[in-house]
Amino acid sequence: MGVVNLHGPGVLGEYLVKRQLAEWIPDDIRRQLTRHTHTWVQPATDIACLGTTTERISWHGTCRECLCQLTATIETEGAGQNNACIDEVGHHFHSTLSTQAETSNDQQAGFSATCRGRTRCCKCALTASFGLQLPVIEPSMCTALSNARMSMHSHHPTQGTRELFGTVSTLFKLIKNACTGNTKPIRLHSDAPRRLLKFDAACNHILEIMGFELIGEEFHPPEIVRVAGEALDNANPSRDVRLTQVRASLLFRRLESARLELYVWAGQIQRQLPRDERQALFMPTMVEDTLSRTLGTFNYKRAPSGKLTLLMATTGAVNAKHTAAEDAYRALGVLDDVCDALVEWAYTRLTAEDQSDDPVFGPHARSRFDSLVTISAARGSKELGLLVANERERGMVATGAIRSACVALFGQPQSEVDTIDSDTVREVFLARVAETSASKVRMELAEHLAVLADAKQDVALKAYADNVLSSLETSAEIEMGGAEGVAAWKGKVDTWEQLPVGLKNIGNTCYLNSILQCLFSILPIRAAVLSYGDNKTWNEELRLGRNDGGRLLTREEISEALKFVQRLKNLFEALVTQRVESWAAKRVRTSSGHPLASTTAPLAVAPDRELADMLLLRVGSSTSTTQASSQQQDVDECIAQCVGLLVRALPPPSLMDASDQDSDLSGPGDTWIYKLLSGALEVATDRVGAESEKTEKPLNEAFLNLNLNIPGEAADINDCIDAFFAPSEISSDKHDPDAMDTDTSQLRADTEAGQMVRRSRLKNAPPVLCMQVQRVQFDMTTMRAFKINSHLRLREQVSLTPYLHFDGAAAAHSRRHELQQRLRTVNEHLKALDVPIQTAAQTDNAQVSVVSALERVQAFMAGIGRWSELDDARSLLADLPQSASFITSSAEHISSQLREMSSTLSRARQQWEDELRSTQSELERIYSHVPQDTTAYTLHAVFIHSGHSPEFGHYWVYVRDYVREKNLVRWLKFNDSQVSVVDSSEIFGDTPKQGEESANPYYLVYVRTSCIDEMADFGV
Repeated sequence: MGVVNLHGPGVLGEYLVKRQLAEWIPDDIRRQLTRHTHTWVQPATDIACLGTTTERISWHGTCRECLCQLTATIETEGAGQNNACIDEVGHHFHSTLSTQAETSNDQQAGFSATCRGRTRCCKCALTASFGLQLPVIEPSMCTALSNARMSMHSHHPTQGTRELFGTVSTLFKLIKNACTGNTKPIRLHSDAPRRLLKFDAACNHILEIMGFELIGEEFHPPEIVRVAGEALDNANPSRDVRLTQVRASLLFRRLESARLELYVWAGQIQRQLPRDERQALFMPTMVEDTLSRTLGTFNYKRAPSGKLTLLMATTGAVNAKHTAAEDAYRALGVLDDVCDALVEWAYTRLTAEDQSDDPVFGPHARSRFDSLVTISAARGSKELGLLVANERERGMVATGAIRSACVALFGQPQSEVDTIDSDTVREVFLARVAETSASKVRMELAEHLAVLADAKQDVALKAYADNVLSSLETSAEIEMGGAEGVAAWKGKVDTWEQLPVGLKNIGNTCYLNSILQCLFSILPIRAAVLSYGDNKTWNEELRLGRNDGGRLLTREEISEALKFVQRLKNLFEALVTQRVESWAAKRVRTSSGHPLASTTAPLAVAPDRELADMLLLRVGSSTSTTQASSQQQDVDECIAQCVGLLVRALPPPSLMDASDQDSDLSGPGDTWIYKLLSGALEVATDRVGAESEKTEKPLNEAFLNLNLNIPGEAADINDCIDAFFAPSEISSDKHDPDAMDTDTSQLRADTEAGQMVRRSRLKNAPPVLCMQVQRVQFDMTTMRAFKINSHLRLREQVSLTPYLHFDGAAAAHSRRHELQQRLRTVNEHLKALDVPIQTAAQTDNAQVSVVSALERVQAFMAGIGRWSELDDARSLLADLPQSASFITSSAEHISSQLREMSSTLSRARQQWEDELRSTQSELERIYSHVPQDTTAYTLHAVFIHSGHSPEFGHYWVYVRDYVREKNLVRWLKFNDSQVSVVDSSEIFGDTPKQGEESANPYYLVYVRTSCIDEMADFGV
């Protein structure tokens, strides 16, 4: 969805409720009252007497601090509790909240001063309007009356509070009577009014503000009260019309507002009284949560309580100065209790919505990055720390780092780094380096230089800083052992100890980095790319003869593809070289006691910008960072682009003249790349029915990846493959694969005549089999894409043997389907036993299952016999019409029946639990049994997408690492620059990792088990 016409920076839904609306203070109120946050309340009961306004208001609340009244009106159809966005992120609101009150006047001299606001969710287009009405009784009037009452009892504050409550509660009752049309005046000399109201200046001022007029010794209600009273007394048909006119009058609405304000004020005052003196009438209800439910913002994912930092109060006074962490949360528009994933989502979303001249490295981007760094440090979050590291690698620097660099080089902070000439920076750096001979200090200065280069976005200065760092590293190594020492280690690299090299994120390229690492790990692709330049593997002579899509490739297209291969070779060489040199340098440092021997900085290289542009379908774009770099694509699109470029760079299949070549022979299918990655399906279409049955000639369909749907809430990868090969009905008469209505169950026997059914089998299985999990679906109701976060159980090995034949999926799935059905049934039975019993008389929150309830009742009935033997019980039973023996025998009979029922259910539970374990064990054996033939595949790589929305998120990849020399297998996690060894349970777990429910498999790479040693390798 576009970001045009949005007001203000976006904030997560609950932030609008608990921060923006709670701190929306009109200018007139701010001048009279100490800064505060609104605490919204509503009357516990309906105190309206004449009727309510006819406006369609979804929510209404009054602040108990300043008496402002907030109304929220949802303008989107279908609003309410079900109005939250589909994903777990919820709404992302853009709002305009004016603090200037607008005054409306009517013919009866009434007025209503209201601040207006409006918000809109940029994800689902939900729109709401707000009105913040200034109180009739201003804070200055409340202060004056409070001071007047408290000054009368300066030595007894509680008595002063009693006097204040008496005055305010009496004013409330007067206004309440006036709103019902009571025109009776208030006599100043009557005992009760004079004792309660005092009729001093402060009280009289409030009465006058509400429209009461002092005539002689009496306060007369406003004229509108008399009109209302006449309308109520009038029995003619125009009565309802007249009452509607009265309600619509701003003067009458002013009275109703004052009545509500006095009610809330009285409730606030009596909170300071002893509990036994408080009146139930004046106990308003807190309603902030109902506002959250009205806007659909209440259900957001919170961080574990142990990770939270208590930084921001939700009620009470607000400090004039916020802490750095509080400002950081405010800058990203999130509450301090949201989970790390929502902080990351908000940061990414604000970057995408930034419409400034430079949304990636400009002032707004730096401010956002400062906030991210502050929150990450305050939480000590590993996830946010990785995001900070990724942002730093692509050139983003924090203000604090720039300040430290300026102090280190210039001796003092610099206000505007951009205004400092690059030559000046270089000269100052050289001067500082000349002042010291310590290698460690020089390297720190070089790192400060790199920070300033990134801050200035000066490519030349950045290259200079990188060269300086490299030179200093080499100098230190020569000092500690000489270049010969490094060279001596290069042939002894321990690839098990020295992890592979990571890839720097150069602007939302986490999924690209994952793909590049996976391609590097596939040995035939890596070997071919590294052989570029031998004038044999690739079409470096630009010979014509290869077709793409039925047309002959031009030399310009071939040349562009060769540039891609060359850049990919440079990257692969850097990955190999840095791994070798890092190992060698570390050995030299360790043996020589180098001060940097224990460094743990991640080893990573940056992909070439033009290489990234080619893979991200931005061929010909500027090499500078633009807003386009924030747009993400699917992994399969990027892989298809990569394969296409590699195929274009291959030489023609023979030396025959280009004009005589067969397009089929020179197309992509004849290349080693397609033979490595592409398979073939045989698809047959049957017309089934009672009168006509016909099978069309099978067609061959090539594929680069199998698109798998997730058939249930929690599925196994084998179930997904079954569903892919299962027969499917075609809803259209035309043979259109896009018109399919996939059904994984057996075909209905009563299929209508002429119904088309699509069947498929695996004709050719490639050595490297790719599968995409179709997690992104489209909701036709909301017309928006959403992500399915269901857990997918992966298997280290799978077999495609059953799918070599038509209907093989049904044969393979039959027993599994039967066992899964039984599992569901048993689980439902066990769940039913644990469903808590809720009775009408139950007032506590105790959760009691049916078995526990039976055991308790049985124990109670069994105790009646013992109770009947007590002396007090015997005297009681003697007066009852039934005999004691009848009661005890009945209790024993009921107890016996309950005991039998309880025993039956307990035996059933044990039986179902045993059946559950045996069924799970059998199902696991079926899943684990993989015949070791040519269609047995071993999982090699798993692409993970972390995020609740398909629009944004983060990718990383797990890759299987096998060291042939040591016969050892492990799983490596490539998360941009971070490369780490992980336990296999992180990939093959039965349930998602806690806290990472939205991180799930998105793309899978399996390698044929019989040739995995020749296909997958991370060696150097």
